Amino acid sequence: MIEKYKFAFSIILYNATKLTQATERMVKAVQCQGKEVLLRTAEDDKNNFSFLNVMDRVDQFPDEYEEDKQFKEEVLYLTSHDNIRIGFTLLFAVKEMLRCCGQELFDGTFTIKQNEGSLAELKFNDDKVDIRNAKIDRIARILYEKSELKEIKGWRDEKYAVYVHGSPYVLVERAMAGVLGIVTYGIHVNGYLIDTKTNGIKFWIPRRSATKPTWPLMLDNIIAGGIGYPHGINDTVIKESMEEANLSKTDIERRIRAAGVLSYFYFPQRFDQVNFDSESAYIVGEVEYIFDLALSEDVVPKPNDGEVDSFNLLTLQETIDAIARKEFKPNCALVMTDFLIRHGYITSENEPNFLELVNRMHRKLPFPQPNFYGHKS
Repeated sequence: MIEKYKFAFSIILYNATKLTQATERMVKAVQCQGKEVLLRTAEDDKNNFSFLNVMDRVDQFPDEYEEDKQFKEEVLYLTSHDNIRIGFTLLFAVKEMLRCCGQELFDGTFTIKQNEGSLAELKFNDDKVDIRNAKIDRIARILYEKSELKEIKGWRDEKYAVYVHGSPYVLVERAMAGVLGIVTYGIHVNGYLIDTKTNGIKFWIPRRSATKPTWPLMLDNIIAGGIGYPHGINDTVIKESMEEANLSKTDIERRIRAAGVLSYFYFPQRFDQVNFDSESAYIVGEVEYIFDLALSEDVVPKPNDGEVDSFNLLTLQETIDAIARKEFKPNCALVMTDFLIRHGYITSENEPNFLELVNRMHRKLPFPQPNFYGHKS
């Protein structure tokens, strides 16, 4: 255990050193007429640097997926009992559910339907939500106990809701999201302040704990979390802010501002190089509700629940350099890039793929999503 934390500490020191080093191939943050702007350099052009790389680390899933022969052979649509498509489930995951759970439980939960010229379907059988919930929960627990799949071992004891007609259709353990290929929902908050001495922007950036099951020691947004059922968007923001950053409810409610939404498939690999026979090929739709939190200089976030190793206040240049060096968790880098676009730092003047980047950050997912309007916990 001691060696584990020595290693973690050495990684933190190494990355902290890298954050202070200048880079010769990144857009530069400079002062212009009393405000910070980003300038594209000759080195950027020479190295073809683009923030589109941030998008590629998150989503390279093509629009023409159904035209691919191997995809049609290895992927099924997850559907409701009344034939509404709600996700992508990989055939290897179906086989793993069968192997671990047995034919009786599987057949009591799903029917596999073949479709000529289109993807096969993994169809829920029951028209009663409580029965669906009980069966899928039993499958998840058996997988947790018997399967060698890594994601299911990160059991959260928290449920994601899959929505049909605006209402929860089935509740799924968070660690099961990739197995079924459902759409998930979360909140991400950008925490920042304006330095009164330099008039430059700074960001409160946490480093994830070394013990996190996913993306340990990578950089994150000041607050981020999944929207677990039955919570809504706003109460998830408050809950996660207090749990992760030890911020007061008063500071959050006074200063936070809704800033839109990002949507994408988490599929960070080349489509033509994937065999769809492992967890790395899971296709998970993600919808992230984005917030900006402008903090005063006397408010300092502190680790609170063991998920954050430390918080650091980074300049605009340090933040961009960290994005370029892929030190952020991939979707957190995307959230930071979205902030930089919305606040006028990344523009069509310094980003050669500006329109493609903005369009891909707001992907239309082919499955139902809820309108959280009026949702109360």
